[in-house]
Amino acid sequence: MKQNQYETVFTIPLLKFSVNFSAILTILFLLLTCLQVSAKPVQRITISKKNSPIVQIFEAIKQQSGYSVVYNSDDLKERNVSLNVKNSTVEETMKECLKDSAFAFKIVNKNILIKKKEGRSGPPPSTTKSRAKEIKGRVVDKQNISIPGVSIKLKGTSIGTVTNGEGLYAISIPDNTGTLVFSMVGYTTKEVTIGSDQTINVTLLEETSALNEVVVIGYGTQKKSDVTTAVSSVSAESIKERPALNFGEAIAGQMAGVQVQQTGGAPGGEGLAIRVRGVGSITQSNDPLYVVDGYPMEGNAFRLLNTSDIESIQVLKDASSTAIYGSRGANGVVIVTTKKGKVGPPTINANTFIGFQELGKEMEMMNRDQYVQWFIDGRNQAWLDAQVITSDPNQQPHSITDPNSRRSLYSGASTQYMIPDGTGGYKYNFMDPASVAQMPDNNWQDLLYRKALTQKSELSVSGGTEHTQYMFSGSYAKQEGIVLGTNYDRFNFRSAINSKVTKNLSLGMNMLAFSAKGREQESGKYSPVMFALQLPPIFPVRNDDGTYGSMVRNPEILAGDVASPIGVAEQVQNSRNRYGWLGTVFAEWEIIKDLKYKININGGIQDNQQKIFEASFIDFDASKGPRPAKGINQRASDYDWVIENTLNYSRTFSDKHVLSALVGYTTQKHNLKNMYGEARGFANDQITTLNAGTMYALSSDESEYSMISYLGRINYAYHNKYLFTATFRGDGSSRFGMNKKWGTFPSLSAGWKVSEEKFMENIKAISDLKIRAGFGISGNNRIGDYSAIGLLTSGFYPTGGTLQNTTNPSTMSNVDLGWEKTRQYNLGFELGLINDRIRIEGDFYDSQSIDLLLNVPVPVITGYSTQIQNIGKVQNRGMEFLVTTRNLLGDFKWNTNFNISFNKNKVLEVGADNRPIYGSAPNANNAFITTVGSPIASFYGYKYEGVFLTQDELNKYPHLSADKIGDGRYADINKDGILDQNDKTILGNNNPDFTTGLTNNFSYKNFSLGVQFTASYGAELFSFYKRMVGIYHGDRNGMIEQIGRWRSADEPGDGIHFKATRTPSGWQRDPSSAWVQDASYLRLRNVNFAYNFSEDFTQKIKVKALSVYVTGSNLFTITNYSGYDPETSSEGAGLTKGGDYLGYPTARTFILGLNLTF
Repeated sequence: MKQNQYETVFTIPLLKFSVNFSAILTILFLLLTCLQVSAKPVQRITISKKNSPIVQIFEAIKQQSGYSVVYNSDDLKERNVSLNVKNSTVEETMKECLKDSAFAFKIVNKNILIKKKEGRSGPPPSTTKSRAKEIKGRVVDKQNISIPGVSIKLKGTSIGTVTNGEGLYAISIPDNTGTLVFSMVGYTTKEVTIGSDQTINVTLLEETSALNEVVVIGYGTQKKSDVTTAVSSVSAESIKERPALNFGEAIAGQMAGVQVQQTGGAPGGEGLAIRVRGVGSITQSNDPLYVVDGYPMEGNAFRLLNTSDIESIQVLKDASSTAIYGSRGANGVVIVTTKKGKVGPPTINANTFIGFQELGKEMEMMNRDQYVQWFIDGRNQAWLDAQVITSDPNQQPHSITDPNSRRSLYSGASTQYMIPDGTGGYKYNFMDPASVAQMPDNNWQDLLYRKALTQKSELSVSGGTEHTQYMFSGSYAKQEGIVLGTNYDRFNFRSAINSKVTKNLSLGMNMLAFSAKGREQESGKYSPVMFALQLPPIFPVRNDDGTYGSMVRNPEILAGDVASPIGVAEQVQNSRNRYGWLGTVFAEWEIIKDLKYKININGGIQDNQQKIFEASFIDFDASKGPRPAKGINQRASDYDWVIENTLNYSRTFSDKHVLSALVGYTTQKHNLKNMYGEARGFANDQITTLNAGTMYALSSDESEYSMISYLGRINYAYHNKYLFTATFRGDGSSRFGMNKKWGTFPSLSAGWKVSEEKFMENIKAISDLKIRAGFGISGNNRIGDYSAIGLLTSGFYPTGGTLQNTTNPSTMSNVDLGWEKTRQYNLGFELGLINDRIRIEGDFYDSQSIDLLLNVPVPVITGYSTQIQNIGKVQNRGMEFLVTTRNLLGDFKWNTNFNISFNKNKVLEVGADNRPIYGSAPNANNAFITTVGSPIASFYGYKYEGVFLTQDELNKYPHLSADKIGDGRYADINKDGILDQNDKTILGNNNPDFTTGLTNNFSYKNFSLGVQFTASYGAELFSFYKRMVGIYHGDRNGMIEQIGRWRSADEPGDGIHFKATRTPSGWQRDPSSAWVQDASYLRLRNVNFAYNFSEDFTQKIKVKALSVYVTGSNLFTITNYSGYDPETSSEGAGLTKGGDYLGYPTARTFILGLNLTF
């Protein structure tokens, strides 16, 4: 009967009911508090053993109760006992175990401390009766928090003791010589030589063995040594004390197979993309799934989390690990686990830093004198190339000495042929050096970019009892942008409460909330960043009337279409406010021994509001104010809930067979609402709300999808040597066609711990060796919510002198539209050498993404031109390696982490006829191609081969009809002797041959130093900005490389840059290999230097721990790329990945910080 009740509550209504998560969270929080006041959970133990080693009894107690038994092994290792208890408490079991013995016990938190009965109260006494010398002290961790249960022994003897609940100890030794050994499970053993001091305080560091590391996998955890799939991990230690505002920045370069690409450096750090093992989808999203404390979300995870709240980050990379997430796992899964409270008194941690950011690299542009000569050359060359018109009284060939009076007779003279001479309204004479010297010589980059303040403050409180643990944290980050007029502020709040309310019931709640606001700017071609490169240096920053100087505002200097980068940056109001929260409430019930049921109720809301106002007086590209002001308001609201029910079973049989099983049922519903409003014709520039103008456009839309899933996993280990994992998930989604609502995603993986075999016993150098292999299928459901449905659009038609509204079909339905799937094979190994001082991990994979969604042409008789279908296929093959070493131990420590990843992307199918798919960027039509045999979004255009330097060369090679000496030469790809569209070819792509990261960590006593390098080799960028600052000679400023241009037969230049002309012909403005650049780089990404104050000092100022640190990020980059950042792809991802119109540059950052623990 109870089973049916639960089915009614948790299954049937899930697809229909509406959830008030705020009320649920409030009620459960109060419930947790009330239950904690009244509950007194008791651990029950059942053991029946005859004449068994006492250490086996202790292990059984630990397995059933979770309590660790701490003892001196020399005292108890030979002791056997018989024990028969049933449903006894921990205390009753220990009394029975130690009865009639010389030992007593004490329970401190989750530790059972065993000591000999003789002695005295206070700190635990030593096990020897000698009173020659007593040494006292305290043992703490690196946060200066006491560690109970630490074993302290006099080396080479049986004399020993353990620390009490406050971490205090006292031990008597026979004389003043010897060595004390401090040891504790989970911590590195430390030896201290006894001297004249009677007080020895010790700090133990957590054990860093990779074998003991617990990693978070889908719907559970596993010891690293038992994992059979490809999982990369980053700990809190690896991302602390960095100026990153999101965890994506912090993990860059630290994981093999995980590429973090910076797509923009705007404040807030959200301009980045994470790619796991390449790009698998042609037209849909390639973003991974993010899982935060068990809550799966498809994006927007960066701003939800403060990096200091993160305990660990795991990335599931192969399909055998991601298949448990089914239709959302094809692009990898990023699992983020936040910090939780621990048993102990309240611990308050405060962290704050302040620093500044600056432009990492300035692009080399022409100065005033170089620009003026370029301008003159461009106008003169255009004049020389122009045909003499019949209305010109002078029928002689054109000469560069011809005055403006002759040039002005020709069409387009003011923008193509005439050179300002100080007359006819021109302010300066470009031909007179004295007049040129009076012009401004502004470096617009110096004026647009600034040193920007960055700061962040964090505060957390954590602690708890044996039954309830808590953690609350808050942070505030404030960044000025390095570009004028940009900034970012963000508040984050987090709470986590876990409570064991009865013996077999636990409840918990996690909540994340944020509020962010900032001022942004246009990115790409029409941004202040681009204007700062295009605007010639000869214009004033401001005119006498207060307006901003530019080609648009100052035609008396030189007319053109480039506005002031300073004016646009400072005057356009572009603000964005975001807020949101994410909540998780869970309950875990141990139904019977080894069988647990868990329910997670997750909900989240995120809201994104943007307001843009362009005042009437602002000058824009090719447009001078005043003009009608324009205002835009847009808003996107995202609502999501997920309910997950799982059953976990885990048991060990005959000490050889370890079995764990998971089954689950989940439901999810997601709703997105958008609103867009635009008004123009405002009465004034002071009132900026849309109702102050005339509505120009108003629209709104709403979409939603739902999904239900069944999942399961079985883990089996035999003799701790042979490991097997099988998973299965079935997803049903509203996004797909009626015939393909359900998808199934299985996986299978296995591991062999070779080092556990007997034949490895004598190979001492190898401390660990595991081989693993896996196969799995995962999916990608990132498509439109209604892509499978035939949609309608509104329209009208005239009748009887009026317009009638209509509803018209707009897209063709597809009842067979299904998932994109990824099938992946993975083979890996893990090798530990010299007691794991050297660890090497490697993975080799072959991944095929199939049934990719593409728009396919359909017969015109259907009434449509295309239909979205599952028809594409892409392959990613690669290998990745991770090497970690502990190079030096002792007082001076040196650890190294090195990773390197190789990936090859290739398109296998793009439709029934394999017709290529093209992508375009502004002023670069069909600059990308996705075709069989090449990577997705390969660069496409003409192959540039340099400059025609002589007439013989011009006559020898195929060329365009208008080409002359000094023009660019292009390859005749198809060898037909004619240059035309058929000579376009693939020019490169944005996929690196390999990416790598190298981190070295050094420490000596209280000092620590971390240095991280990252590198990428083989990627290329399509530098579209070169079209704007390399072709329009004289109309806009140019890159310094243009001084190597062809000027005459006597000054042929570098043979790469063609002549300057205001009337460029041929393919100079078309995408070609002249714009493709090597984007390989080596970057010093992060340097951190810290000092931890000694315990003596912290005790004096009554704090637990204190450290100060200095960090620098993006300190330098070695690259041949001429743009701001070789990592940037301002044109984004998908079919235009790798195009660069110069997005917001990445900043170099320096901070000074302080970390304080009370």
